[in-house]
Amino acid sequence: MLKNICVFGASSNVLEQGYKDEARLLGNLLAEHGLGVVFGGGRTGLMGAVAAGAKERGGRVTGVIPEKLNLPGIAYEFCDELIVTHTMHERKSTMERLAQGFVVLPGGIGTIEELFEVLSLKQLEYLDAPVAVLNQGGFFDDLFAQLSRCACNGFMHEAYLNLCFGAKDARAAVEYLLSYRPERLPDKLWEVLKK
Repeated sequence: MLKNICVFGASSNVLEQGYKDEARLLGNLLAEHGLGVVFGGGRTGLMGAVAAGAKERGGRVTGVIPEKLNLPGIAYEFCDELIVTHTMHERKSTMERLAQGFVVLPGGIGTIEELFEVLSLKQLEYLDAPVAVLNQGGFFDDLFAQLSRCACNGFMHEAYLNLCFGAKDARAAVEYLLSYRPERLPDKLWEVLKK
């Protein structure tokens, strides 16, 4: 049962307003559906926008931030709970443990790395949760194309293209989370051993 949704996204404030508006809407929608937000604990960028959107609608917000970044002006001050970790690895594992679903917003290296960690965990069946990638304005088109290339060239099973859902906007992402039914995927270990 969905209780908390982990949201990964940019911490940068140097973004077009449309990205921030969609992130805020995502926070609104999650709260309206009674879903808590688990996020990286920052007040800036899309992370901060999602948290602010959730709080606007009375949602619960849990920030998970490494101690190195837990500084005034960086940490989101209105978290219902702020968990401070020693390392980035601990931060990610804590976020993954607290969530039953994931939404990935546009972002840079850290966001993309977080997406691929979750996909790897899901591929290996350490995780069975919906993963929605908010592909606003085609932001992730090239990434999806690269994954398709991996499948076409035998580097991964074609079925693994279904590990995540490309959502055109926040509403589509939330609808996917709410309607998610686990799909049986090929066993990664069996795929390796049978070759």
